[in-house]
Amino acid sequence: MTLKLGNSAKDSKYLKRIKDAIEGDKSHPRNNGVKMQAHHAISAEGMKRSGLGKKIEKFGYDINLLPNLVFIPCTLQGACYLGVQPHRGNHTAVISQDDYDDDLEPMSYHDLISLQIKDLGLPLAKECQGADDSRVHEIRRKLDGLSKYIITLIQKKPADVPLTNIAGHFSPRSPIGCGGVDSVSAHHGLSKCAVERMHAGGRQSAKQKDENITYRSDRPYQLKPGN
Repeated sequence: MTLKLGNSAKDSKYLKRIKDAIEGDKSHPRNNGVKMQAHHAISAEGMKRSGLGKKIEKFGYDINLLPNLVFIPCTLQGACYLGVQPHRGNHTAVISQDDYDDDLEPMSYHDLISLQIKDLGLPLAKECQGADDSRVHEIRRKLDGLSKYIITLIQKKPADVPLTNIAGHFSPRSPIGCGGVDSVSAHHGLSKCAVERMHAGGRQSAKQKDENITYRSDRPYQLKPGN
């Protein structure tokens, strides 16, 4: 049976795909004032650096599908509140949730992804024999598992996979979080969040803008693939 070719590069539909997935979820932070951007856990640049992207494509794997996508907060207040490192931070203009190239993440991120892909030991030596090739499922399962692992690291061990140079302050247990500021350049890692990381309901320091965050939950937020 013929197998559709996968994709190790970003396509133009991934953002719509993940936006559609959460559209009806009234409890999602992105639908409650938290600005969030879509992120590829396994990045296109990481695939490219691994040297295995084109081989992986032949087994039908696509980095643009939900198991490899996640919404990450893109303001310091939103990141602080959710207990997730920010997706970006050196912003001087209005932040767009829908206009961001995550191949511009630090090179250390892509290098990590490249190494992790190679360490999976994917069975790529022989050409794919089509949809009935048992390796198709194995490769997808291993790569989906890697995506889930990377997403967990982004939240639980941000210093290991930093997306900005202040990532470590946003681990769930750090009292610093946003540090009472709205930009990475103003964040020196010395001041604690002025509102104890509770930014819902118009709470922020005097130096910060009101982001109108209305998201509330009785349990800690957890990053998950496709969400």
